[in-house]
Amino acid sequence: MRSDISVFWPRERRNDSFGFLRNILSLAYPYSFKIGWLSGSTGGFVIANADRYDFSDLDGLYQIAEDEVPDVERHEVYAHNEALDEWQEVPWRDSLWTDEEDPRMAGEVSASDDWYNVIQYSDILESVGQAIEARDESISPEGHVEVSPSAHKMTARVGLDQTVEPAPGDEIDVDLRVRSGHSGYHGLKFDIGALRQVCSNGMMAFIADQSYEQTHSEPFQKQFAYHAVDSAVEGVDQVEQRLEEAQNRELRNMDEAALVLHDIGIDQYLENPTADALNALHEEVEDPENPSLYETFNAATYALTHLSKDMPQYQLDDGYEQAAQILEYGEGIPHPDILGENAVKRRSRELIEGGDDVDEYWEGEREDLRDLMEAHEIQA
Repeated sequence: MRSDISVFWPRERRNDSFGFLRNILSLAYPYSFKIGWLSGSTGGFVIANADRYDFSDLDGLYQIAEDEVPDVERHEVYAHNEALDEWQEVPWRDSLWTDEEDPRMAGEVSASDDWYNVIQYSDILESVGQAIEARDESISPEGHVEVSPSAHKMTARVGLDQTVEPAPGDEIDVDLRVRSGHSGYHGLKFDIGALRQVCSNGMMAFIADQSYEQTHSEPFQKQFAYHAVDSAVEGVDQVEQRLEEAQNRELRNMDEAALVLHDIGIDQYLENPTADALNALHEEVEDPENPSLYETFNAATYALTHLSKDMPQYQLDDGYEQAAQILEYGEGIPHPDILGENAVKRRSRELIEGGDDVDEYWEGEREDLRDLMEAHEIQA
């Protein structure tokens, strides 16, 4: 298991504490950790962000399913009246607690199986392993499983020995992404994912007909794991074709590409939304006058992978799914003119309606936007 550790320490004591603290942590926590400062604080503390379990073969995946990820059990929910200092049971709700030595409250859900069925993380991972064995015993899966601090969310990346090369020298490892949760709002979802070897950018959910999901309103549908593994292996050619096609579809310029990244919501995951989006575009786009959808998609995933805020993987996975809009519309790739025009329309409306209260993304954006509106024949 590897946990990501965030360390917060009082700013006024950093000179006499920083080195000592770092040395202690490097011995106590052989994981990755971050150090931050708390202004005006008088004490420091350490926070484990998430539990991460890496595996390099099928046995490792099974071991995580059996021994590492927690299962949950239903328990009663009580409501407290402060004025009367009385507690009463809420019979239509259940709380979900992990079965660990130090239990965590992982969710609060309907008490009725007609509305909520518990889907254990261990059952999901075990089914993925069984699906891999049934598909091809020669596949040696690798990847990781991550469980949020409260255990209310689980994400997994399962590599399946599948690689594509949509552009010369740009090898991409195709994998399976799994997401589930106990919050009552998150079901179970399997998506085709990928990882670029050149820069470790993550990708996912960019081919809709290779995704499988279910809600908690029905018992665990084990067959979805088998369908998902089959799609990840059999769909490699489709993945490569989709990425190759995206290289031949171009937006008008970098301004439009930046507006598209904002329009699909990538900015909400970034520390410095416009600057990070532009930096990512400059990192990935070869010709600024003709950014392809492939390059724009890579810029989105680059920003999420390397420039995002410090947040749990399950939140970043939502970002990767939003980025997939650049490559997925209906049963194919969206037309760049439509993608760009929609972004320009929404942004121009926002600036017109907001007036001086809305800041430009970059200096001169309004003028650049007028040029794009003219190119798309959009009336103000």
